[in-house]
Amino acid sequence: MAFVSSTPDTHYEIRYTLCFLTRGDDVLMLHRAKAPNKGLWNGVGGKIHQDESPLAACLREVKEETGFTLESARFAGVMTWRGFEIDKGGLYLFVAPAPDGDPVESHEGRLEWKPRAWVFTSNEVVSNIHHFAPPVLNGEAPQYYHFEYRDGQLIDRRVSPLPERFLRGG
Repeated sequence: MAFVSSTPDTHYEIRYTLCFLTRGDDVLMLHRAKAPNKGLWNGVGGKIHQDESPLAACLREVKEETGFTLESARFAGVMTWRGFEIDKGGLYLFVAPAPDGDPVESHEGRLEWKPRAWVFTSNEVVSNIHHFAPPVLNGEAPQYYHFEYRDGQLIDRRVSPLPERFLRGG
């Protein structure tokens, strides 16, 4: 079930999930074959179906995009944005250790294990990952991340404590 968040002047539909699967110091990254973020590396995830919780959507999307079956994933925060390919959007962030075995690729793009340091700094990843991935992947408390774009370029970012409503399950 999607949650609509707001700042004083804007509403954001939080209707997607993004999950980072880890194995040791590596992160499973998806080289996106289609929009949004076509041609860039990102975590795996997708749209939350009606009457589906964010966690259930995350687990389903991980299975669809990697072939991995997860029992659970750690909630790591909420991200919203304005001025990008999907305007006034948002997603729930998750992290989970990857099960043994190799991922099975899907129509979403190519999967590869990448070192955390690369994920945190490469210009080949979605630009906002540099700002939220270090605390998310290092196990810090969930935060609320907001990004503003103009002409496809990141122009502003804010990090704030996660509103209580998200800690209660949205």
